[in-house]
Amino acid sequence: MAFFAKGKDKERKAPINTSTKATQSNHVAPTSAATEISKNITIEGHLRGTDSVKIEGTLIGNIEVNNVIIGKNGTVRGSIIAQKVTVSGRVEGDVTCNDLNVMQTGFITQKVHSNIVILSGEIEGEVLAETSINITPTGKIQTTSLVSKRITVNGSVEGRLTASELLEVGSNGLVNGEISVKNIKTDEGGRIIGSMVMYTEPTPTVEPNKPEVIEATIEEK
Repeated sequence: MAFFAKGKDKERKAPINTSTKATQSNHVAPTSAATEISKNITIEGHLRGTDSVKIEGTLIGNIEVNNVIIGKNGTVRGSIIAQKVTVSGRVEGDVTCNDLNVMQTGFITQKVHSNIVILSGEIEGEVLAETSINITPTGKIQTTSLVSKRITVNGSVEGRLTASELLEVGSNGLVNGEISVKNIKTDEGGRIIGSMVMYTEPTPTVEPNKPEVIEATIEEK
């Protein structure tokens, strides 16, 4: 079987033939303990539970757990919903979490929605970081929309960027695209290319008052 729980007696584990490809179709696997998908193992199906998942092989399906770790050899083709996600491999799908850490070898496509993001790898897609995103010198983003309160760029960003509180471009940072910022700080050596406008808070939409309908009866004399 492709899953095995940590904490079991090591002597009881059956040896795994890494040349075998295990496949489960249309299956939802509940996980209540730490679960690992090993290198050279492919699983088709969804994972849902309350603990942790570590993926060094391939998962074709969605994940909904507390903690997800994608190893350097790991690939997920599906969406991820979790509290904490660490990506050293590849994710081809949406990621929704509270804390996202994309390591130097990590790669994400599609949409990212997180509270805090630390990016040392690559993201191609839309990014919403509610509180902050920190792009390290090896981090790269190609996006149609990057939105956060505080954005720190020491790597590179290409696309549309919105910082509602502060955009900070470090000495190794490059921002290329359409920029909307409230405050900006640029270190010597930092580069900004493209258009820039002042960020303004969105105006709440107020529905117009509907005319009051009065019912009346006309009597003929």
